[in-house]
Amino acid sequence: MIKTEKILHLKSYRGRRVRVVREHYLRERVPCFSSLCQAACANDGKVLPGDLTHYVVPGVEVVVNFLEILEFRELQGVIFTQTACQALQSKGRRCYSRLRNLVKDPRHDCVLFANEFQQHSYRPREKGESHEQWQTRCVYEAAVWYYNHLAGMMSIVMVTEDEDVVSRFSNLNSGVFVVTFKDYLQNFWPDLQAAQELYGSISQALQEKESEDTQKEFSEHLPTEVLAAGIKSGRYIQGILNVSKHRAQNEAFVANDDISNKNSDLTGGVLVYGVRNRNRAVHGDSVVLELLPRSEWRGKVTALTEGPVDERTGGDSESKPMPTGRVVGVLQRNWRDYVVTFPPREGTQSRNSQRILVIPWDRRIPKIRISTQQADVLQDHRVVVRIDSWESTSLYPNGHSVRVLGRAGELETEVQTILIENCIYVPPFSEAQLREMPSTSAKKPWTVDPVQVSKRRDLRETHLVFSIDPHGCEDVDDTLSVRRLPGGSLLELGVHIADVTHFVSEGSLTDLEARSRATTYYLADRRYDMLPAVLSADLCSLLGGVDRSQMSKHPEPSTTKWTRTAGSGFRTTLALNLILLPLWDRFLLTKSGLSRRFW
Repeated sequence: MIKTEKILHLKSYRGRRVRVVREHYLRERVPCFSSLCQAACANDGKVLPGDLTHYVVPGVEVVVNFLEILEFRELQGVIFTQTACQALQSKGRRCYSRLRNLVKDPRHDCVLFANEFQQHSYRPREKGESHEQWQTRCVYEAAVWYYNHLAGMMSIVMVTEDEDVVSRFSNLNSGVFVVTFKDYLQNFWPDLQAAQELYGSISQALQEKESEDTQKEFSEHLPTEVLAAGIKSGRYIQGILNVSKHRAQNEAFVANDDISNKNSDLTGGVLVYGVRNRNRAVHGDSVVLELLPRSEWRGKVTALTEGPVDERTGGDSESKPMPTGRVVGVLQRNWRDYVVTFPPREGTQSRNSQRILVIPWDRRIPKIRISTQQADVLQDHRVVVRIDSWESTSLYPNGHSVRVLGRAGELETEVQTILIENCIYVPPFSEAQLREMPSTSAKKPWTVDPVQVSKRRDLRETHLVFSIDPHGCEDVDDTLSVRRLPGGSLLELGVHIADVTHFVSEGSLTDLEARSRATTYYLADRRYDMLPAVLSADLCSLLGGVDRSQMSKHPEPSTTKWTRTAGSGFRTTLALNLILLPLWDRFLLTKSGLSRRFW
């Protein structure tokens, strides 16, 4: 281990430049997280596969501006450097957390390389070298180190947004290719059209941002340190901003349950009246409020109309004045994907206008300015956009388009709109997840391992097991059972659920996907399964007449413990339709048919 010093030039919240000297330790062995490693690195956790054509090392500006493209699961062998990670951290906690979660997620083929702690990869900043130039050199040296560390068995591609970097570094090492991110997507991923379209949208938004006006429309947010001190002293109030659905332009509230300040006057929450007082905060943001003087307190509108309140009757339509405040800072943004439509043609500046104010499907969200040359083509379509920034010089937030959902009014478009607006993400299950599934077919159906049968309780011949579900239901995840106990005077009832853990191990790709989905989503004409269909509609569905693994509970006064019962020792005898349920008592009374042996 080598001890050295790292000099940082930081800026305080008051704008002063501060020079900080920190101890910095370099190690010869730092995990590379590659299956091609020849040096026996301590690669704990996921590793990059060795059967790829190349590994890609994104530059700092690519990670900062195009992280959502790097989140595509199709992009494999991505190596994030510590240098780029720290640069992203300085831009905000939200994006930094996204990157950390991306690296931890085994469904994404990417790793984090601590290049600034690797003895042969780290390069100190040279005299006269700008911070951006030093960052670029660090990323390039990390790419070179990987090529040498893997003994040239894997080509390394460094992607950047700077043409000067390409011309400077592209010919220094034959095994390390330096290209622009645009060329990389076009040449290495020509079929990944969604990534290329997203790249164009983000690039255009970044160019427009550079040419914005400097006239301020809103007051600046206070520094984080000032907000924290104000909250602690009780001067400021912290809470979640909730915009009114009916009066989104004028009214927003911070509910009493979300307020950090326990002032007795705030029992009814705080009203934030008007867009100016909202100060660029969006519905769902964690905000910091400053109370206005009591003379400026207002009441919330109680009229049912959604238009402007008549000044002559305004007093009759407002409740009594309540605590009213203004936003002085945003602690945590709650930006997500938004579904929008384009305004009518006469609402745009011209037919060839590139900057358009699109209208969100959720009326609580303000109009979003995006850059596009397809306004006419997408006039009657729904489009997914993301907010990039909201500067104090702009009346509206700036964003970029992500993808086109389809024509407004069509069934598939509206279904996708509902899912996105409710933050439901249900992509197809990946090949890696499907490879974890057991195989079953009509010719060779799945059967329970006899070893499992011996470890479980067999209910096939002793209990009458039945399910109660709608007609045609495939996802039968729970059943009931009944049998007469010895002596003939008592009945034993049982509750059973499918034993999913028999097929899905903790920490597997399928387990992680199920955690992110949390449940199966049911629509009027379809469902989006939490687990692949081979489980949800077959092997983990307690269908009638087939053997299944399940967890059982037979209620007894002395225990509340669940017990595993036999996989092949469990078979649903009856599948009852909800419509026919009233006839079930007659079936039991007749003691006929399938129920006879259990009596």
